[in-house]
Amino acid sequence: MSEAVLTPAEIVVVGAGMVAHRFVENLIATAETPIHVTVIGDEARHPYDRTGISGLLSSATPEALELDRSVFEDFRVRFVADDRVLRIDRGARTVMTRARRIVGYDSLVLATGSYAGSGGIDGSDLRGCFGYRTLDDVQRLERFAHRRRHELRRPLRGAVIGDGPLAIEAAGALQLLGVAPVVVQHSDRLTSATAVSEARGFSFAGLLEARGVALRAGSQVARVAADSSGAVGAVHLGDAVEPVDLVVLAVGVRPRDELARNASIGVDPRGGIVVDESGTTSDPHVFAIGDVACVEGRPVHALAHGYAMPDVTAARILHANEMKPRRHLIASTTGALRPSMPVATGSRRVRALQAV
Repeated sequence: MSEAVLTPAEIVVVGAGMVAHRFVENLIATAETPIHVTVIGDEARHPYDRTGISGLLSSATPEALELDRSVFEDFRVRFVADDRVLRIDRGARTVMTRARRIVGYDSLVLATGSYAGSGGIDGSDLRGCFGYRTLDDVQRLERFAHRRRHELRRPLRGAVIGDGPLAIEAAGALQLLGVAPVVVQHSDRLTSATAVSEARGFSFAGLLEARGVALRAGSQVARVAADSSGAVGAVHLGDAVEPVDLVVLAVGVRPRDELARNASIGVDPRGGIVVDESGTTSDPHVFAIGDVACVEGRPVHALAHGYAMPDVTAARILHANEMKPRRHLIASTTGALRPSMPVATGSRRVRALQAV
């Protein structure tokens, strides 16, 4: 006696941030056919709430910021942490990781997010310059501030270069560290986030003033200069020099689209993987969601429906899987698996079923 068992659709998610977590949560909640999901994240931790990273400097712990662990602990999900996908082979439908893992897919979802830009500022790679995107960024900033205060034996002063909500949050983080912040608005032109806030009646300068943060508005940063130790010592502006002991860059983000670019998947000239409204890229088997995606020339994070995109993409992939003809494996009463049509030994579909 035997019965037919549907082979699960192999879905690989590259990236393990908030958007990837939302996507997988929706996927496993709504799937009506067998699926097997592999999530590959380059941070050595479970997904966490990035909007709360400043809390780490007060009372929060990394564990308190974690998103629901049960999503990645579902029996249909395999979570690979602390590894990075280096290459996509579209012909073989596989990805290769830094640890030399080769993972096959039916659908590939790129949720690689973005990284903190440097704004092309000379000296932004000096010791004492930081981005402000991840828990690791916050922990490195905290360690440096404590060490620098001990070295200099005086109160520290820090510059936040940029504007918008991220600059306000970074300035608040410096205050929590006991560092006196000055925000240097890198350009006369407001970022889109700041422009929207000001249009709604929220003054960027007013918000900073209410928090006791100094503002240097419309000052073009020429460079970040080092002191005699090689660490940050000052920010050189067009008309002045601001002595500082550390710098936080809040000049915007850049999509991490290099995987798609190197695989000849469509990328916008200004950055971001080009997708349609369902998240589908120029390759129908590859999708992009979150900060890395670009719809009609605009980054998804700037769109009102940005966080709804994982749900739309999950529905698109599940619908496609339900519509396509599926091979079956025949499970005998002895538990042995044999294909109902020829399948190569060790094929990714057989391995996936065994893994589940």
